[in-house]
Amino acid sequence: MQLFLRDPLYTDRLAAFLTSVGRRAVVGAPDRVDVDDPAEDSQHLELELYLRVWSVLYPDADVEPAAP
Repeated sequence: MQLFLRDPLYTDRLAAFLTSVGRRAVVGAPDRVDVDDPAEDSQHLELELYLRVWSVLYPDADVEPAAP
């Protein structure tokens, strides 16, 4: 799954945050973080929860998943 950020200053922070909670996240471009696709629905929901936490920690760092 690819996550796009409007402000590339947050890209490394998002990758580090997701890695700290046990997700494999790699910076794929200055404004993109690549995350392993969750195989199960529960893992997908977990990733959504982490992104909600991220939005509380960094309200100015807009993150959008790639369109399916």
